[in-house]
Amino acid sequence: MTQNTRISFEGKDYIWTGTDWCDAETFLTPPLVIVRKLNRLLERELRSEDTAISDAFVLVNRASVARDALQYNRAETLIRRALKLSPGDRAALAVLCSILRAQGRPKKALDETEAFRREPHPPLLTSRAAALCDLKRWKEAKQEIGRALAIGGSEEAFNVVHRIKAAKPNLYR
Repeated sequence: MTQNTRISFEGKDYIWTGTDWCDAETFLTPPLVIVRKLNRLLERELRSEDTAISDAFVLVNRASVARDALQYNRAETLIRRALKLSPGDRAALAVLCSILRAQGRPKKALDETEAFRREPHPPLLTSRAAALCDLKRWKEAKQEIGRALAIGGSEEAFNVVHRIKAAKPNLYR
């Protein structure tokens, strides 16, 4: 993946490390508004790299990095390519669900993963539970995250539990 790419924007230089941005002079992360503009400037170069990838695993990893870097459209494009190469891949579906949630589309996240809701894959169950929280469907979220935790806990799963407890503490009495 493109790393240590330097881009000048509004008289300042920024560096793309391959996962995030930093100010070339101070090495601090720029404000979110600047990050979004820098992402758009970098998009063309990344798109040409992205199209050369034909390995679903690499696409899923790259989509996760893009999501974390707030490159949601790019992340969705990558993950949909991964799902074409490997339909029903649970890890890819979990990432797709998280990308759609990050875009403010939790209902779409649930719709697109509905056929796999019974699968014993904790990251997918956790992401679906978080989408249910986004929709304030607390009881369903509790059930979904309970299934994820019965298989194996993660920091993300416990964050969902805390979110449910904060919104509806009576569900855990």
